[in-house]
Amino acid sequence: MDKFAERKKVTNRKLIATATVAMCLLGSAGVAYAAPAPQVVATVKATQTISGTVKDSKGEAIIGANVLEKGTTRGVATDLDGKFTMKVAPGATIQISFLGYKTQELKAASNMDVVLADDNALLDEVVVVGYGTQKKANLTGAVSVVDVDKALDGKPQMDVAKSLQGIVPGLTILNTEGGIDSQPSMQIRGVGTLSNSEKSNPYLIVDGVPVEDLTLINPADIESVSVLKDAASSSIYGSRAAFGVILITTKQGSKTDKIQVNYTNNFAWSTPTIMPEYADAPSQMEAMIEVNKNAGLAAELFGMYFDQPISGAADPNLNGKTMVDLARLWQAQHGNRPDDQYRNLVPYQSLDNVGDYYMDPATGKALYYADWDIVGINYRDWTPSQSHNINVNGTSGRTTYYLSLGYDKKEGVLAANPDQLHRYNVALNLTSDVTDWLQVGARFQYTDRTYEKPNGYEAIYTYMWRWGSFFYPYGMIDDVDLRNPYSVAKQAGETKTNTRYTSVTGFLKANIIDGLTLNADYTFRSRQAFTDEYELPYYGYNTWGAIASPTTIGSATYLYQNSARNTRWALNVYANYEFSFGKHNFNVMLGGNAEGQEYTNHYSQRRDLVNTNLPEFNLATGEQLVGGSHSHGATAGYFGRINYNWNEIWLLELNGRYDGSSSFPRDDRWAFFPSASVGYRFSQENYFEPLRDIVSNGKLRASFGEIGNEAVGDNRFISTIGSVGSRYWLDANGSLISMYNTPTLVSSTLTWERIQTADIGLDLGFMNNELNVTFDWYQRKTLDMLAPGQVLPDVLGATEPYENSGSLRTRGWELSASWNKQFGDFTVYVNGNVSDFKTVVTEWNNPTGLLSSYFSGKVYGDIYGFESDRLFTEEDFTWGQDANGNKVRTGYAPGVADQDGLVGSGNFQYSPGDMKYKDLNNDGVIDGGSGTKDDMGDLKVIGNSVPRFQYGFRLGGSWKGIDLDMYFQGVGKWNQWTTSSFTMPMSRGADGIYANQMDYWTPENTDAEWPRLYPGVSAGGTVSGIASGAYSYYPQTRWLIDRSYLRFKTLTVGYTLPQDLTKKWYIEKLRVYFTAENLCELINNSYAPVDPEIDTGENNSTSNGAWGRVTPMMRSVSCGLQVTF
Repeated sequence: MDKFAERKKVTNRKLIATATVAMCLLGSAGVAYAAPAPQVVATVKATQTISGTVKDSKGEAIIGANVLEKGTTRGVATDLDGKFTMKVAPGATIQISFLGYKTQELKAASNMDVVLADDNALLDEVVVVGYGTQKKANLTGAVSVVDVDKALDGKPQMDVAKSLQGIVPGLTILNTEGGIDSQPSMQIRGVGTLSNSEKSNPYLIVDGVPVEDLTLINPADIESVSVLKDAASSSIYGSRAAFGVILITTKQGSKTDKIQVNYTNNFAWSTPTIMPEYADAPSQMEAMIEVNKNAGLAAELFGMYFDQPISGAADPNLNGKTMVDLARLWQAQHGNRPDDQYRNLVPYQSLDNVGDYYMDPATGKALYYADWDIVGINYRDWTPSQSHNINVNGTSGRTTYYLSLGYDKKEGVLAANPDQLHRYNVALNLTSDVTDWLQVGARFQYTDRTYEKPNGYEAIYTYMWRWGSFFYPYGMIDDVDLRNPYSVAKQAGETKTNTRYTSVTGFLKANIIDGLTLNADYTFRSRQAFTDEYELPYYGYNTWGAIASPTTIGSATYLYQNSARNTRWALNVYANYEFSFGKHNFNVMLGGNAEGQEYTNHYSQRRDLVNTNLPEFNLATGEQLVGGSHSHGATAGYFGRINYNWNEIWLLELNGRYDGSSSFPRDDRWAFFPSASVGYRFSQENYFEPLRDIVSNGKLRASFGEIGNEAVGDNRFISTIGSVGSRYWLDANGSLISMYNTPTLVSSTLTWERIQTADIGLDLGFMNNELNVTFDWYQRKTLDMLAPGQVLPDVLGATEPYENSGSLRTRGWELSASWNKQFGDFTVYVNGNVSDFKTVVTEWNNPTGLLSSYFSGKVYGDIYGFESDRLFTEEDFTWGQDANGNKVRTGYAPGVADQDGLVGSGNFQYSPGDMKYKDLNNDGVIDGGSGTKDDMGDLKVIGNSVPRFQYGFRLGGSWKGIDLDMYFQGVGKWNQWTTSSFTMPMSRGADGIYANQMDYWTPENTDAEWPRLYPGVSAGGTVSGIASGAYSYYPQTRWLIDRSYLRFKTLTVGYTLPQDLTKKWYIEKLRVYFTAENLCELINNSYAPVDPEIDTGENNSTSNGAWGRVTPMMRSVSCGLQVTF
């Protein structure tokens, strides 16, 4: 038999064996059963034993270096002394690699002493990309790699996404609040579509399988993170990767002769970053007197009159005093500082001891004038958290294993009944070399996550920061609570959500022939969430009225339960063939992918609990509610990729994917999306030799591609009909008839949104790659974007259907640089990145061009408003007298534009101390025209709500076991318009006023920062097309929030004990460290008294001025231990 026939026979045997194992793995829905070890019949090959030592250029042993027989799955890792021993085929090629060093390939020898050279640029580093890996030097797409050790190690974060903020150029991660259960939003290169609630989320993939929630992944288990940003790098994943991909791989077992055990912990304490502060109680009351006077209203709040003299008091010295007088006396008697103790209140005794409140004997109502420390009472100074992780990895026979156990606990910031979060993680990764050419394995992950929070009678943060520091008496009368946010939390019921996540994967990799590998994997994932919620009665003295005796303030009770289950499966099969002809190197991949998901949800509620200590359905007697939902979907695709390089100088990559999705009509579910990228490593050319000592690496690259977007929303091509909540019509028997809305209209031609991306990049390395710079310019176009169709007559009773009639364009750039240098025992590094982009709506059906809607040419995020001038003075008006001889305003002085058209109904009249706007069109009248792009009157673009010029930089180093890392993160330009009580004094009405707002205009304080006080300024004005705000607080440049900031994000100091010391304790590595997060804001341009990242209200509600009244962002300090045995 000739050699070719023998080789073909062996190949056929391998294919049959691979198919058999694949059927066992994949045909059993991803569940691997115990079975006897496979009996492999093969010709016994001769082997030789090799051994050696792997060291770095300084002669130090490299622990954990990978030693692999090329073309097989045989390999080991070096031990504590950098030594290895293994059996290989005679004449085999041995590949030695370790992160940060240049990979070497050597012929096998009995004794091998290997020295790995430093690779500062990590050009030989293998980067995880779609369905495979590539050398960093040969990448032609826009791919960023995260330094996992610096980003994730030793941080008190349970959420991977929060740890990535600012690290990757082009990856925007926004936190809107600081709750322990809050999750940030993520976008790669900005918003990509205006359909489906503008969701442009990146595709999250862990070990080749999609996930939706990174909080279920243990950061300690993560091996690598890659961010794929352009179509050329992400199109291989198809329609769900339209807006980029975040690729995460978890740690695998290492081929080593010894078991390695790693234990890490972290103990952290957190405190709020920036907190609001009320003015002192007398000043708040005086502000309320002023605002009510300006509005012609009585100066009262819930029946408490601030300036009305007290009469009929038992103490004659009290008669004639006002509530403001008592507040000033309380302040003087308490050291001019608020009280931070939740305690029994003291009633009024005398003017020498005014107590905390005065009870009006005639009405039974109280005047509350004590000044309470809202932060000191409601918030904990420091909230604890802890994290513990232990993993074991090693080799048993031909099987490597990695087992990880993790536990995390966090507590919330509220002093009464704080929320809590517990998470347990288990991960098991197994890989077994069945033969020299066939590798099989399994991955298992389980997460149990429980979040508990108080379910109170009313929103705690919303009311805490609403009416001032005196309105709610923080304490008790005879040990019975008064109504206040603290007691709401204290007596609250509970909302408890338990999430259980299970993932099981079976996979195989077969080396069919030299250069040809086949990969297959099947994953089944299940996420089950169960919510148990109940509300309890709220009992105490109702301070909103008379407090003669305690009452049940909130009597409603209920039990609510919700059960949701989301199952997903994913199948991937793909083959790679790598071969070369001279200097021509090819890698060809073909494969297929299928994914499916099903979601079911059921909820039940019953009111009126019989026993509040036992919230059970069968112990409730009230109204019952039940509901649920069910959805399912699937995607599939066939894909291929060709990588070519000529002598690793000219690079080419071609991708194509034929994608199908159940999100579209039956006849339009499939589409083909191609991409291509090229690269030119000019630094490898002979002509570049004279410059190579300076520019050691240089590569130009460019890419273009198209991906379809299937995430267009539910029921876009299916007409649905819903019931009307209220019923009005009667049938012949007098019974109410069920009523339904008009069926929704859908387009019969609805198809894929198409995302086209072009990217041009330059990679440079200087001085032997000690300094590396990467620059990218890109453009992304969203074509056939879902947008409103032609406007239909109102008589039709339904809104127009969405059509593929919109388009969007984003252009941006990214710059990153890194410098690493070793000076003897001292190593130093500096790296940073900055990026920016702008998105423009290039096509949108909006004939009116209303500014508050999208229209062709609108820059996404633009904020329209007036340009502020200054505060009005008396000289800006003409004056006269009314019938009673009182001075009245009669008009505007010559040359002063008329603003009265901005008033609308009500008592308000522009007067001295109010905001004066600039007359941009010089017509003598301040208005917004018709509020359209063609008629804006005096309106202009005053800012943009998209964070621009995002940046981050890191610097640090190490010396003889001591390591230091400092990370800074910020945003260079970022605006916000909001109708918050923190940004508009008295925004909702005559409520509380904050310390930063006390410099307001009065006739005695004309050189003030804030305008004349007036209630309800957050209401909508008379100008169309702009956000809410009225009178002196129309959207404008003066009160636009500048959210740009620079934060000292992370400081880490660590010390690794010398190995000659730890070896005596049988410890391979021992490191202790200290970490601080969100240390301080080096730049904070916001005038709002909240963290610049805050951008929501409690329960995501911003009505009634509630923006910013939410869990604060947190600073933290932590310490921990990292031990390897």
